[in-house]
Amino acid sequence: MNFNRRRFLEALALAGITLPNISIAQEKEANEADGEFSFVVPAYLQNQTETGISIFTILSKDAFAWLEILDNTGNVQKKIYQSEDGMINANTDFFHFTIEDAPRSFRYRIKAKEIQKFDPYKIVYGQEIETPIFEAKLARSNQEQIRCLVYNDVHEEKSSYRDLIPRQDISPYDFFVLNGDSFHYVTNQQDITEKLLKPIEFFATSKPFIMNRGNHETRGSFARNFKRYFGYPDNKYYQAFKRGPIFWIMLDSGEDKPDNHEVYAGTVDYDNYRKEQAKWLEKVLQCKERKSAQHTVVISHIPIFHSDDWHGTLDNRACFHPLFQKYKIDAMISGHTHQYGYYPADKDHNYPVFIGGGPKVGKRTIIDVAGNNKSLNIRMTRDDGTELGLFKK
Repeated sequence: MNFNRRRFLEALALAGITLPNISIAQEKEANEADGEFSFVVPAYLQNQTETGISIFTILSKDAFAWLEILDNTGNVQKKIYQSEDGMINANTDFFHFTIEDAPRSFRYRIKAKEIQKFDPYKIVYGQEIETPIFEAKLARSNQEQIRCLVYNDVHEEKSSYRDLIPRQDISPYDFFVLNGDSFHYVTNQQDITEKLLKPIEFFATSKPFIMNRGNHETRGSFARNFKRYFGYPDNKYYQAFKRGPIFWIMLDSGEDKPDNHEVYAGTVDYDNYRKEQAKWLEKVLQCKERKSAQHTVVISHIPIFHSDDWHGTLDNRACFHPLFQKYKIDAMISGHTHQYGYYPADKDHNYPVFIGGGPKVGKRTIIDVAGNNKSLNIRMTRDDGTELGLFKK
């Protein structure tokens, strides 16, 4: 493991953050239960497909909620509910709505009614609330150009999400990728809402983002509930899709230590999980959708070169690198080490490797991916605007 990264993680443990944070979260949860009915997170866009998009919302109390599509004058064009098996979702604080055949741009809001009683033969509603009107803008698989911004290793430094946006302007980007380790670990819903969803609200209400899991998202008592809060095709953390002229592959690199390491106490199976992904990866690298794209970019948290000799690095390399070489990807984007670096193609890998930096000021980076039918540009910059690496194809 990189020494600076190890020292950073040890500092977290020495800081004694666990018990204070849990008690604060529990106190906040109790206050919200006794307080007013409100949106904890008003909306965030997930799981964009060729034709649709999902919009999630989280409330402070159990409710009945729905989404409204609005025209330019504010009139309701359509109401959308979360419905399954003949039942519309209700009596919960968490909802996600799927818009099929979503237009390129649309206006929406979410409404909710507090549920005060949910008995077998009587439901009593309380206050009704609504979000502001938001405008979503979506990319298409066949558009001529695409642009994406990639974060990594924010590690709960919440201001970084806004600080790292060039000129504080989200308009050039079609979507965002959080490439792992947004958290130290996750112990409850408040970790997800307070440390991620609220800080990224400034872009997540209007443009989709992908949470590409890092090894720290696998840690903590709430890690097995993590997937519920994000939209993943086929309910898998790994995915591939064409958006614009780029074929995007998101891999889940898993943990960095061996499965039999004592800290996991026999509860993980990442070696087999990576083998599962490798079988899937070989298929998608040969699929028609990939062949129709001009470029292929792989995003995965743990680098497979220029990192360390821990098990996670080596097993990811063994599973995926031969396929990258054989089917000739254009670039790989990673993080994890907290040491930024750009490594052009060489004798070990026939594709360039970008590794984003760590969470501290002066080490933070963003990676900007832009492509059109003729070219692919990947640029990594530090938080002071210094260019650290540029790949052009």
